[in-house]
Formats: sequence, C-alpha cells, structure tokens
Amino acid sequence: MKWLTLLFIACTFLALNAQDSPVVYSVDGPVRYSPASKGWFNFSPIKTGMPLSKEGRLKLRAGTSVSLLYDEQFATINTKGKHDIATLLADYDQFQESPYAKLLRDRVEEASDPFFFYLDDEPGLASSTKPTKPKYESKEGDGHGDADAALLPITTNGGKVAGESFFVSWAPGADVKAPEQYTFRLTNDQGQVLLEKTTTEGSLTVNAADAGLQTGEFYRWKATASNDASVGTPLITFEYAEEAALTPLLIKLKANSAYRTAEPAAQLLLEAVALEDAGFQERAGLRFREAMEQDPDHDLARALYKAFLWRQGL
Repeated sequence: MKWLTLLFIACTFLALNAQDSPVVYSVDGPVRYSPASKGWFNFSPIKTGMPLSKEGRLKLRAGTSVSLLYDEQFATINTKGKHDIATLLADYDQFQESPYAKLLRDRVEEASDPFFFYLDDEPGLASSTKPTKPKYESKEGDGHGDADAALLPITTNGGKVAGESFFVSWAPGADVKAPEQYTFRLTNDQGQVLLEKTTTEGSLTVNAADAGLQTGEFYRWKATASNDASVGTPLITFEYAEEAALTPLLIKLKANSAYRTAEPAAQLLLEAVALEDAGFQERAGLRFREAMEQDPDHDLARALYKAFLWRQGL
C-alpha cells in the first residue's frame, strides 16, 4: 500500500500544481472515476482532493453527486450515468463562478504539497520517503506559531473570536513530555490577569462573560505547565468581536450554490475558508476539525486542516 500512497501523493502534487485540472471537493454517495477514456473495468471510488484527468470519466448512480473546482469556478454533477471529464469542462454552463469556490480553490492549491496529503500513520514508510514540510514564508495567516515553543497553540491562535464562549487548545511540541497539569491565563492588553484556570487537558472553553471581554478590545492568552512556567505556549493576541459580525457572513455563504450543492463535510470546509478569510481563525479551525470528524476518510479535509496549522506557523 505504501507505494500506492506515494504514487497518489506525487500525482496529486503534480496535477494540482498544474492549476488546470478539476479537483474534487465534495462526494455524496458511491461515485466512481476512471482516468482513462475507454474501458469498463478501470473505475474506482473517487476521493475528495483528487485531481481528475481531462481524459477521464465519472460514473454516478441515481441519488449521488460530485462537486468539482476548476479555474476558480465550480460544478456539481448529479445526473445518473457516465460523464466524460472533457465534455463537462467544455460545457461552460455547467460551471459557475463563486467567491467561495475561489477561496476554497486557493486553499486547495496551497495544500497540494505532498506533505499535507501524506498520512502520518501510514505504516512502513522510511523517513527518507516521507514528504518534507514546506518552508513557511507567507505571513498571510497572521498566526503566532513558534515551532520551538514547548507547547504549541492550536486555537485560538490569533485573529478574532466572537460569541458567549470560545475554544482554546494547545499541544506539547516534539520531544516534550505532556505536563500532568496546565495553567491557563487570559490577560488584557495591559497584562492584567482577567481569568486563570488549571486543567489536565490541553484544551478548555473560555466564557467571555467570566473574563469580562469587551467588543473591539484585544486580549492575550498563554498556557504553561503548572509546575514549570518555562514550559509554555507563546503569548497569543486575539480580538474579541461581535457575534453579529458572523451572521451575515454565514447567511451569504449558505445561500451560495457552491455551498448548497455540497455534502455536509464539504460545506464545513467552505465555512472554514470563509471564516478564516474574515479573520475568525478559531471558528475556522473548529470547522476544519468538525469536517474531519464527520468524515474520517475526507482526504481534502485533513490536508486543508494541516495546511491551516502550517499557515499559523505550526
């Protein structure tokens, strides 16, 4: 199986970086795909994140659908039967423009590096054959990651939070033993401690009212080992925003055809990229994770989440 994994990684990387192949972002039901234009025996189950050959074919049963990203546009195919990819691409009415499809396509292209599609738990792969993590150069995500920190912040890692509560999580860095207990501190912009909690887990939910958070103000959080303050995360700055800022954003997204025709896990991915684009990194990270939990075999969700963490410098 390991050579198949590496072959898929290589093909995904080459095809996506060509930027002219349609990419699957949503699969609803047992859709099958053949990379060849002829032959009845070479169809296999299609997977999200898979780039499609222009000489290939799709085979759909009744009640199934597949959604594709192509040239900053999207199309959902839900008609029973066999479909030539070349014919689909030539049918301009089949594809629609969508700002959310473009956002997702940009993130998919970024996540096309073999490192993000590599399965970390793939058995039997020698270290020399594993894809290396790409160098982080863009500061677009405005994250606060520090690869050398003893504890790595996962979420909230900068950006904005909103609502009655928000989620905070972190994890020990490489070769760091997980402390038996953590201390979490939330401070205002002047360093005054507003909230302090201890936990044995690497996560907790913060109640905004308990900390007295005010809309438009900036705050910082840090988690450390309770018995050793030198073992901790970087100091993370975030903004507390109005919950009302999220409502029109999500209403507009959910009315878009790219969202309405996608299956549930793909809808969560569209929500995630839209939320991150608006600066709500905490909500975006939760959506990526929810998509993976909803569909553990969703290769694209896993790759996009790994790329999300990478954008934060993690």
